[in-house]
Amino acid sequence: MYRSRLIIALSLTLLILSAVAYLALVPSSLALRFATPPVNEVDVGHSSGPETAQQVSRAQTLLGIASPILDATSSALSLIEEALSPKPKAVSINHITYNAGESLITLSGSGSRESINSYRDALSKLDTFASVSVPVSALVGAEGGHFSMTLTLPQ
Repeated sequence: MYRSRLIIALSLTLLILSAVAYLALVPSSLALRFATPPVNEVDVGHSSGPETAQQVSRAQTLLGIASPILDATSSALSLIEEALSPKPKAVSINHITYNAGESLITLSGSGSRESINSYRDALSKLDTFASVSVPVSALVGAEGGHFSMTLTLPQ
């Protein structure tokens, strides 16, 4: 008899705790569902057309929402934005690496030789970066349009 009462008491306690946990999570779930538009995962290097423009605008909107938080912690976002601003349309960036310890930004992507070279020239003209280097093999087309560009920040 006491065992059945204990089981009932534990069951009711767990039921109440699960209801409290559910009620605690509802506001954050609603905030996530209605505050931002849904974002689909996309391989930036292989998509084109109006879908890409729509996804880029979504990414810019999300960056606009998150920029006050990111700007408060570091200036990495502004450096990356400045590195991407002169990018020609023929160049697609697939991966960005920021190394604060060595003051380096590495951009990896693909594009034609001419567009990679013009992108490198545009970045070299900016005062933000001390040097911009691209392997010669990427500039002569030996890597099939893929490149890895290293931007060195001034000390």
